[in-house]
Amino acid sequence: WFFTLHAIATMVFDSQAFKSVISNGLVLDKHGNKMSKHLGNTVNPFDVIERYGSDAVRWYMVTNSSPWDNLRFDEKGVEEESRMFFGKLHQTYSFLAMYANVDHFDGSQPPVALDKRPEIDRWILSKLHTLIKDVTDWMEDLELTKAGRLVENFVIDDLSNWYVRLNRKRFWAGGMDMDKLSAYQTLYPCLETVSRLMAPLAPS
Repeated sequence: WFFTLHAIATMVFDSQAFKSVISNGLVLDKHGNKMSKHLGNTVNPFDVIERYGSDAVRWYMVTNSSPWDNLRFDEKGVEEESRMFFGKLHQTYSFLAMYANVDHFDGSQPPVALDKRPEIDRWILSKLHTLIKDVTDWMEDLELTKAGRLVENFVIDDLSNWYVRLNRKRFWAGGMDMDKLSAYQTLYPCLETVSRLMAPLAPS
């Protein structure tokens, strides 16, 4: 199939059909057996998507194993991704949206200088820029699984479990002082960047 595409592209367009290509492995059941109606171990993908959403299914399938490897599909894994990763992401977004609406924060305010921000703000932004570099590098090498896992670890561990948990009181404070504005201007770009990094794997 790969040769045929190259042959057609060369003859018709005098060019190559593709520069890089990923050949997917097989989707097996959770025990590593080939899915078969005879064995009764098939999974209706539309039912799983209906229960957990297409992004959770995509994310599970990409981050569970490399695309070129065989994938042992376990619906409990999709449920776990939906609950942990997407759940944490949704909670963090909802937290920001709720307080941003109260304080009329829209991202247009003049930025607080980095050297005026608390150390924890500079820490999470440093982690974010490292994430951008590493995910970009893995994506360019077609290592989608490694890229997705980096995003997931950042959201669950660094952003939700550490940054948001330790900085809630800054968002609760009355009035928009420099410390509170710094917190907004730190969390907002983190979530915005995460959504962009996720887009190739979870576009909806």
